[in-house]
Amino acid sequence: MDTTTLVLANGLLFALYAGVMLVNARIVGGTRGAMWFAGANLLRGASMLLVGVEWLDIAPARYAAAVSAMFAVVGALMLHQAFADLLERGELMRGVQIALVGVMAVGSTLLILFPSTEFLLGVVLCGVLGIQFAVAALLVFRFSGEEVGPAGWLTGLALMVYAASLLLRAVLSTRFGVKTLNISAPIIPIWLMTCIVTSAATAFGFMSLSTAKLRVELLWHAQVDELTGLLNRWALKRMVMREIERCRRTNSSVAVVMIDLDGLKLVNDRTGHSAGDVMLQAVAGVLQETVREQDSVARMGGDEFCVLLPETALDAALHVAERLREEIQGLVVNYRGQTVRTGASLGVASSDVCGLGWQLLMDSSDAALYRAKREGRNRVVAAQKEGRSIAPEPQKVSPLIGERSNLAS
Repeated sequence: MDTTTLVLANGLLFALYAGVMLVNARIVGGTRGAMWFAGANLLRGASMLLVGVEWLDIAPARYAAAVSAMFAVVGALMLHQAFADLLERGELMRGVQIALVGVMAVGSTLLILFPSTEFLLGVVLCGVLGIQFAVAALLVFRFSGEEVGPAGWLTGLALMVYAASLLLRAVLSTRFGVKTLNISAPIIPIWLMTCIVTSAATAFGFMSLSTAKLRVELLWHAQVDELTGLLNRWALKRMVMREIERCRRTNSSVAVVMIDLDGLKLVNDRTGHSAGDVMLQAVAGVLQETVREQDSVARMGGDEFCVLLPETALDAALHVAERLREEIQGLVVNYRGQTVRTGASLGVASSDVCGLGWQLLMDSSDAALYRAKREGRNRVVAAQKEGRSIAPEPQKVSPLIGERSNLAS
């Protein structure tokens, strides 16, 4: 395959990658870095066509070479930015890339003013591009994360191989005096084939990373309550099921605390649903701050919350529930000049009393919760195997003791 055909193949593939990414971003919506990636491929393809297809004869050779060099380094900058945005590291090492583009701008200007500098410009171009792609590869290696699997490593490896080929091209050009911008140089066909392979791997890697990131985001939205940031009912069920399996293997206990806020409807009626939302967010914060790191907190819907307590027997779960009740009772929210407060009724169920099973734990804690509400609210009630419940005497807490403040505008 002759050199011109390889250049045209590269140009068409770059255009194809750009088009596929734009169509994918439009269909999926909101793909981070898609526009940068598409622009990078279009500029890189145009850079090759300017100097690689002699019969185009778009401009005098040195002007075409200067513009081609700028397209190449700006395309590499855009490719770096595409991965940086995708991996949510938008500002990272951008300054290095911009500085390298500045170096190339000076070199291109010198080529236009002094045509004899073409050889030096070619070496500098390969060196600058090699560094740019190496920096992008390091970014991908460092921040791909476990959730994207081998796609990150494949992409980083492709970028690093391309960077190595560029640096090797610069070294060989310096060693043997080959003009790197000269498309008839013997090293060019090998480099063009390397470009085809690594660009394909990079495009595949970028789309794989995009898909993996989108999957992670969708999974996060599927299991997190939008208002409070807590787990939702579906996610809690998965956590409980895993904990139940672990308890069966280790012969340990798991407890569930069901919480229903007292008087949130009154808050909504008096101060509006926005105040109720602020109160729900404040309660969610209190619950997360009070429980242990290994515990899980979920919003079940409306003003109901649930706390999963791994490796916790009934007595210990009751102490946790009582502490949660006190923290919620002591919570004060200042909303637009108005003081908003609430209390909570709590039902506690433990596997060492009610048995191991998602529905058993939920039904038992629900039954205890509804009894707590029937018996006067603002109290903790424990579910019992025989269907009876015990309720520890709630301690009266002074409004001035242990209060939390949560300012909301």
